[in-house]
Formats: sequence, C-alpha cells, structure tokens
Amino acid sequence: MNPLMAMSVVAASAVLVPLVSPETAPTAADGTTPRLFSTPGKDLGPGYDTSPDAIVQATGDAEGLHILAAKESDGFSFYEIARLNRKELSDVGPWTGYVCTTGSGNYAAAVYAPSVWSNKPGAYENGAFAAVIRLSDGKVTEVPDRVKLAYFTPGCGTGDEVAFTSSSATDKSAGTTTVISADAATGTVSSRRTVSGYLTHVTPTPSGAVGVLGGNLVDLKGNGSKLSARKVAAVPGPMFALTASGNGTVDVGTVDGEKSVISRFDGRKFTELGRAPKGKVKLLRTAEGAAVVGDVKGIDTSDAPGLSRHAVDGQVTGISRQGHLVTNSVFSEQMKGITTRIGSPSDKGAGTLTVKATALRTGAQATTFVDADLRRPKPGSSLPMDPAAFAAGDDDDPPTCGEGMPESQCLTRSGAAVMGKVQTMETPCIVKRNDPKRQALQPSANMVEWAVGQAVHGRLTVSRPNDWHDTGLAAYTPQGLFPKPSLTGGGDIPAQVMLGILAQESNFKQASWHSMNGDSGNVTKSDWYGNANGIHGYPNRADADCGYGIAQVTTGMSEKDTQQLDTLRAGAVTTDYAANIAAGLGILAEKWNQLKTLGMNTNNGSPAYIENWYMALWGYNSGVYMPGADNPSGIVGLGYFNNPINPSYPADRQPFLRNSYNDASRPGEWNYSEKILGWAEVPQLTWNGEESYAEPDMPLGVVKPAPRQLFCSPSVNACDAGAADPCPSWDEQCRWSGSVDWMGSQNTGNSSTEKLSYPLGSGEPALQSKYGHGPCIDHPGPYTNAIIVDDLGQHEDTYGCGDFEGADDGKFTLQTGDNITMLRDDGTFRATPYIAPIDLHQLGAGYDHHVYFTHSYPYTDNFHKVTGRWEVNPSKLPSGDKFGQRYKVFVHLPSHGAEAIVRYDFIPGGNTAGAKPDYCNINQGTRSAGKDTWYEMGTFSFWKGGRIEANNLYRNATGDDNVVFDAIAFVPTTYADPGPCSLVDVGGV
Repeated sequence: MNPLMAMSVVAASAVLVPLVSPETAPTAADGTTPRLFSTPGKDLGPGYDTSPDAIVQATGDAEGLHILAAKESDGFSFYEIARLNRKELSDVGPWTGYVCTTGSGNYAAAVYAPSVWSNKPGAYENGAFAAVIRLSDGKVTEVPDRVKLAYFTPGCGTGDEVAFTSSSATDKSAGTTTVISADAATGTVSSRRTVSGYLTHVTPTPSGAVGVLGGNLVDLKGNGSKLSARKVAAVPGPMFALTASGNGTVDVGTVDGEKSVISRFDGRKFTELGRAPKGKVKLLRTAEGAAVVGDVKGIDTSDAPGLSRHAVDGQVTGISRQGHLVTNSVFSEQMKGITTRIGSPSDKGAGTLTVKATALRTGAQATTFVDADLRRPKPGSSLPMDPAAFAAGDDDDPPTCGEGMPESQCLTRSGAAVMGKVQTMETPCIVKRNDPKRQALQPSANMVEWAVGQAVHGRLTVSRPNDWHDTGLAAYTPQGLFPKPSLTGGGDIPAQVMLGILAQESNFKQASWHSMNGDSGNVTKSDWYGNANGIHGYPNRADADCGYGIAQVTTGMSEKDTQQLDTLRAGAVTTDYAANIAAGLGILAEKWNQLKTLGMNTNNGSPAYIENWYMALWGYNSGVYMPGADNPSGIVGLGYFNNPINPSYPADRQPFLRNSYNDASRPGEWNYSEKILGWAEVPQLTWNGEESYAEPDMPLGVVKPAPRQLFCSPSVNACDAGAADPCPSWDEQCRWSGSVDWMGSQNTGNSSTEKLSYPLGSGEPALQSKYGHGPCIDHPGPYTNAIIVDDLGQHEDTYGCGDFEGADDGKFTLQTGDNITMLRDDGTFRATPYIAPIDLHQLGAGYDHHVYFTHSYPYTDNFHKVTGRWEVNPSKLPSGDKFGQRYKVFVHLPSHGAEAIVRYDFIPGGNTAGAKPDYCNINQGTRSAGKDTWYEMGTFSFWKGGRIEANNLYRNATGDDNVVFDAIAFVPTTYADPGPCSLVDVGGV
C-alpha cells in the first residue's frame, strides 16, 4: 500500500481498466493459498507460470502489520510472509504502517506503529518501529531505531539500501531529521546522519540518496553523523510521491490546484509530463523505474525512459515489480471498526484480509480473502540475517550469581534485599487496574450513540443507582456529575462530531481492547505506566499519562494533578461509558471557546454545522496557543502539526474514508480534523457489520472538508501554499490565527447537521452483547456439594451474580512475578511485581462472569510470571498424619478469552501417606470448545497446605496466547479416579 514500492518497468497500458466492483466474488486456489485468479492462464495471459513478477503489500489490524506477498507464477496467490507488531506493547489496538521492496526484489522494508500514534505528534515524528524482511523465508530483522510514521517512509531504491527517517520536529521548530541507512541484505545500520530541517521523501539512488528539504530536491551526502543537503532544483509544488530510476532521473508527483501533476527531473531541471484530476493518479516504484497509474490520459511518458503508464479506473494502492498487477485495495475488515473474538479461532468473519486487484495485461479483476494465520511453508536460506541488537528492557535478567547464572536462579527471599514499594514505579493514575470493583462494562454501539446524543444536549440524566454494577459508588446521573459545558455564543456540539472523536480515539471502547461488547474488563487506558505502553519496561511515574475510557478523559485523573476528581467522579469516569462521555465533552467545548476568545471563526461560526468544528478539532488534538507565560512568543492560534498544508500529509489525498474504509488502515495520511470529519460522514461498523451510528444530515451528500491550502497565507502564518514545504521554519510563525470560510452563506441546505437516532429524554437502550453470558452460579453437573474456588473470592456483583453459599470454603490468590523486589549493586532495581501486572487483565467471561488473564511466556521469564493458587479452606482439610481429603476436581473454562496450554500443579500438602505433587496440562482454548465448560481432571487428596497452582510459563511460549485464571470446583468423594489427567491419588478417604 506504500507508493514507494520498488518494481520493474513494462510497456504502457492503452486500455482503461475499471475498478473491481463490490460484487466480484473471491477466489482461492486451495484452503491455504488464496489464489487471486482462478483461471490465471486466461486472466494473466500467456507465460504467467514462468513470470518473475511479484508483489509485496501491507495492511494493519489488531494483530499487527501484515506483510503480504504473491508471485505471478502462482497466479498471485497472496499469503502472509511476516507480521509486525511489538509484543511489549499492551492495549494499543490496531496497527498501521508502510512497506517498500528493495531493488533486487529479495527484501522488503517496513515502518509500523499502533494506529492511534498517528494522533500523537511525538510518536508520529519519531516513535514508529522499523524492520527489514527477507522475502525468501520471511525472516524479520528489527532496525534498532525509532522512526517517522509517514507515507514517504521507508525509502527503497534500485539497490538493497533502505532509508528510514526520524524527525525532532514540533509545533515550535522544524528540528532535525536523521536518516538511518540500512543494508537490507544484512539487516545492519550502515549510517545515522542528521541534517537541520524537515527532510522528506528520502530515496537511495546509485549515486547517493536524494530527498526534499525546504521545498527543494536535494542531494544528500555526509560523513560520520552529519548530513549535507545540496539543492539541485526547486520541487514544482506540494508533493504526494517521489521515485528514482536507475538512469539517474527522479520523478515527482505534485499538486497544482485541483490537478495532480507528474514531472521528471533529468539532472538539470523539472519537466512536466502531464496532469490528471487531483487524487486520480499514482506514481509508484517499479523494479528499476516507476509507473504512473490511474487516469493517465493527460500524461505523456514517451520521452521519459523508465516511466511507464497504466490506465486504471478507481483507487490504486500498489503495483507489482514488473507492472503486471495493480492492487486496488488491501484491507483488514477490522479497520472498519469490526473486532475479532478473543480466543475464538473459528470466527473468520472479522479480521479477514481482503485483496482486490486488476491484471494490467488483460483487464481481469479479482478479489480474494487471505487468512493471515494460514502461512505458506517458507524455504530455508543460508543468507545472514541475525536480529539486530535491540535495546534490552528493564526485564532483562542479568547474570549476577557467583557462577554467572541469571539472578532469577539464585535469588531467594532470605538472600535478597527485599524492599517495600518503589515509589518511582507507582502509577499516579488514581483508579488502579485489575480492581473488580472498577470494571468497565463494554457498551454496544447503540448505547454509545444514545449517550452522545443525550449528552450534547444536556439530557444524559440516566439514573445510576447506589452500587451500580457492584462498584460501591453512590447514586448519580452522568451529567449530574459532569454538566453539559456551555459554548461561547450558545448552541450545542453536533452529535456526529463527538461520535467521530470516539471512533478515532478509542474505537468506541470504554473497556480495554480485550473486552467485547457486553463484557466487562479494565478501562481503556493510555500510557498509564509512563513506559510507552510497554510490558518490558518498569513504570515511570513521572511520564505516566492517565487517560481513561472511551473519551480518554485525563483531567483530574492523576495524583500529579493539582485538582483531582473525587472518588465518585473518578469511579464513574472509569466504570461508566456515559459518565466518561459527559466528562469528555468539556475538553472539546474548551477548545471551541478558546478559539472564540481569539476571534477565530470557522465559516459563519455556528456550532450547529459539523464543518464548523474543523479548527476546534485541530485544537482538541494538538492544543490552542493562548496568551500567557507558557507562550512567550505571544503568537496565538493553532500549531503546524495539524495544518492540512503540512507536507507530512500527501497533497493529493481525498477526504478521509470518502472512497472506502481502506483509508482507515493509513490514518497518518490525514490530519486530525480530517479524520474526525471522515468518521462523522462514514460511520464505523459494529462487530456484526452494522453502522455504529447514524450518518448526519448532509444536504451535499458529504461533510465538505476544508481545502488543503485554506490555512496558509503569507500575511497570517508565513505560508506559501504553492510550495513543496509551505512553511519551512515549522515554528510559531507557522501558527494559524485567522478565521476561515469555505462554505459561504451557511444554512441547512448546504451544511451538515447532526442526526439523532434516539429522541431526547429516551431511556438507555439495551446492551447488544456479542457473547451470551451463562448462569452466574452453577456447579459441575450434579455435584451441588462442590466447593467452588473462584478467581473472585468476594464474588463481586458485576453482572448481578451475587454471592453464593460456601463462598468462604476456599480462597484464590494471584502472585505477580517471583515476588522479589531488590536494589541491585549498581543502583538499578529488580522488581518483577512491577512488570508482571502490566500484562495482567480482567475480563467479563467465565464462571461468575469474571476471569483474570495474562499471556504465555517461556519457562525462564520470571518477570512476566503470574501464578494463580486455588486452596480449600484449611479448616476442611486434615493434618498430615491423617487420611487425606479426596476431591474430584473440575476446572472451569470460559467460552472466550482462553487460548494457551496451561499446567495445573496439584500440591497435596504435608503428609505422611507418601502423596507427591502431580500435574495436568490443559489446552484451555480447545477444551472449552467455545462454551462455558466444567472440565473434569480427576481425583486428588489434599492435606492442610494443599492447593492447586497454575502459571503462565510454558515451553516454547511466545507471549501471544491467553492464559486464563477461572474457577476450580472441589467435589468431596471417597473413590479414587485418575480421570483424564491420570492423576496419582493416594491416601485419601
């Protein structure tokens, strides 16, 4: 999907090829390799089976950035060659990124990051990850640098050198740009060189790298850590593409008004090759040159060797190396808002990757579905590709024993400096995670739409009774706690504006990404631990960002805040989506009012029209610069990051989501306002494929976006709308402080207004749960005398389950890490209890509708170890010199949320009968069979001190599979039965 694909040159196509229609049926060669064309001889043309043509594409979802590959000789059978994500990141949602193929065709390079990072200036400029992929077998090598998430990175040229860029630019400075050059063949970084200013479109060529700096095409040279940029020509306008050919020429795609322009630089000057309607033509890399693809009738490449042209109707996302195939869409269904079931591999409807493409030689169109989990066997290779040395996390286990063994193997409670709390690691977020009294119920989309519609008009007064959902909170109403904010000049926030924010910020999730509609779980959080959402680094209290829930409410939710919310308000923000939405409205209203104070109006200034919220959304994301001590320059207004003229965004882009949901896989190509107005116009979808909310009333059929050049004026912000880099200083001079008008005389006949699906004052709609919830309290089969030891000892009443008799007959406890915190000799901490809980979660599934879960890790990973213990009350167990108490043991497995193989250790307790510990391995995912299940393990005898333990460490574990801690039932019995687990049971009675 990245326009900087390295592909090969073919003759121009003379036939206009229509875009694949939605009705095109998918085809597949077999169950494991989805073949794009069912009759490749006909669809691809003669000789396809010996063609060397190939293509690499990328698309993201909650599983990571999927790198897909296909060869023409296989009929373009797409399969996943690699999947890029960071297992150390927790609760970050879907991923996005870009990929390009090197000149040899043997390697690909990619940048990738969580999609939400496209909303964060710092993460956008230098927070993404980088990797190279060996295409012969999918071997991934990490590049040990954080890089820019932009459509023009990474840069691939005619060889195997790859250029990644990292920028320090902010709203106050252009900063510097570092070019990280990597050898894809070895996966090593050959240089890191820095230049002042905002450098874009860095592309290696046989004679060195080129890029664009200050609006000029520059030749990049350097020694050591410094990079020089020699101007060779002024780029003829705002850009959307740059490609370099083996013959030394450079082709660029720019914009002039409503036209896309293709030009060639021949070493002396740029020459225009032709024009097309803006956004209707793409300039894509081929193996040794480039291709112009789309509406190309106005573009002449006859005098541009190495540049081919192909007429294709509709959206274009990529082209194959030799130009035989164009992809029209490569997309995961998840990016529409659909999310997959947790721990339910049989659910193929969500998360499916769809590829739509056109064969250029014949015009054949096709669609195929790709199951990324069905991977083609990859051939072995002797090419060197050792992983790059990535910075070790705080969970690194250094050798410190006398024999050089890892310290985890030699530490004991008696031999270690056991300490109390490490205050610098204590999160300042005032409502803590994994508190059963602070579970957030994941609302369904209809509930969110209702709440927003009521809230923007001050009618979100649904009564939450005392102890609602067993929170222990006093009774309240959401807007009793957080009244509707007043807008300067009067009026209300349109519902679809707030709904668009919630779609972009949190995907309509009050609870974490692990919880489906109708499940409860921990609240959706931002970087609560101050470690960039990592699970390998210790919490850093100073950097923690305490964002909560569906609207990511931060105000008053941190111990560092001067004024903190009280227990009732903080609890409601955490557990109640409606209260969270009510609180979130205040932030948006504040930005609207600040702009009014500065005299900055959008169109006629009425809040009733959705288009008029463009600048307030800009300020909502990156702030409004107001007069005051924290703004010493005195220049007020809106910063450059979200200015639509910013060269980080392709100048030919169409309105977000206007063409298809495919745009959601590349959110970094639009500024924040464009994304929110796109979600307002095109609703996100629910888990079952329905629209999450109503479209607004749009008399023009669309929400009319602001023109890209509107916020660029030499007299207001030193900006030249016709330049490739309109405001190269990137400092306070670039701030926009004026009013704008692109709608003219506004009325309901030409401007978009909200549409409410629920009347004001209507009651809260019913929860539409993805999963049914079974009986709250039950027993394994007929054994009503079973002692149930659940993961919630108090049996909190989240779903109205209540307590049951015998709840005190047993106890469940959790231990995180190896329970040892110490100060090392070098002054650093070893504190596994601060790392393991980061990847510990709660979910409204299983027995009593609550489980704890984490992920499986290798045997030696004590830093992420979580241990659960189920114990019968010692008063019910005999002493060790008596006969043991025999129990038939059942483990409860939830209908969803469990995936891993888990070892349950049966520990008899001290005894004189010779009973020894035993164990049973249970595949939690397959044994549940998608239903709440009591699984019988066998009988075992216990004495005082006896218990069952399970943890998340297992051989060959990778950190991917869910390990669930649910209930265990102990049924008193007098008969020994080894059961399915072949347990050895001696000494019982």
